Amino acid sequence: MTDRGYMAILSVEKLEKRFGRVIALKGVDIVLEKPGVYGFLGPNGAGKTTTFKLIGGLLRPTSGRIMIEGVDVGTDTARAVSKLGILFDQPAYYPYLSGMENLSVFSRWMGMGDTKRPARLLDIVGLGGAGEKKVGGYSWGMKRRLGIAASLLGDPAVLLLDEPTNGLDPAGIADMRKLLPRLAWEEGRTVLLSSHRMEEVSQICDHVTIINRGEIAASGTPAQLSTGTPWIEIESSDAERVIGLLEESGVTGVIRRRSAEVIEVMAEGKTASSINALLVEKGVEVAGIREKRESLEDIFFRLTAGGGDDDI
Repeated sequence: MTDRGYMAILSVEKLEKRFGRVIALKGVDIVLEKPGVYGFLGPNGAGKTTTFKLIGGLLRPTSGRIMIEGVDVGTDTARAVSKLGILFDQPAYYPYLSGMENLSVFSRWMGMGDTKRPARLLDIVGLGGAGEKKVGGYSWGMKRRLGIAASLLGDPAVLLLDEPTNGLDPAGIADMRKLLPRLAWEEGRTVLLSSHRMEEVSQICDHVTIINRGEIAASGTPAQLSTGTPWIEIESSDAERVIGLLEESGVTGVIRRRSAEVIEVMAEGKTASSINALLVEKGVEVAGIREKRESLEDIFFRLTAGGGDDDI
């Protein structure tokens, strides 16, 4: 149950994972309340794959709790994980079998009796016309879509996709961007995808969680993350004096230099007009000044500066 008294589709609470002395995850909280496409964004080594393995029951947490539709992954792993579809790396296919035959084999392994489901899933992922072709002749993108079809065999409520567009060409990425929202809104599923590409997440995700060095750095809709204190961009031939005056006047916040003549300031309660008035009063020549909101990409790089490169 969530703090608001109802059951979330996926709830990750105060998750921590240690590997010896290395803290891979620290206090991670994720709550997915309804079907949609959710992005789990972070640089390589931030803890995305470790989080997914913990959700999927492939690792045990050091502390914390994971619930899938009210079922505890720690105490009832098999029942909880049966509600998941997971795609990590490219699955191992039989290259000499067709896409349809591969799904049928996987289906039999899972003890499923619905012989028509593989064909329906191939249609859903856009491989209906290639189902009878041998997988050995599939492109990388087709194999990724076949992997998603395989992860849907058990009719899961939650789909975990670890870097689903890795290795895809532009056409394959475009296909994936169309497919994932369709799985959420037409199929009624909750899709949680990890990525280190902001442009990918911002185009298809309804909600974004940013992780860095094993801790959640921010979470919200793209619109929510993009609002907040704006940057004030100041252009002046006397940039050093501008920085000095801002510091002397008690401007608290972030002051960064973008180029020889451009400074950016993020300061709560300050506006472009108030800063311009200050500089003009001090005799500084201001060539230009404007307010601008951070893009999601700006936010991502600011929050993950110095993020790790280890594969955790």
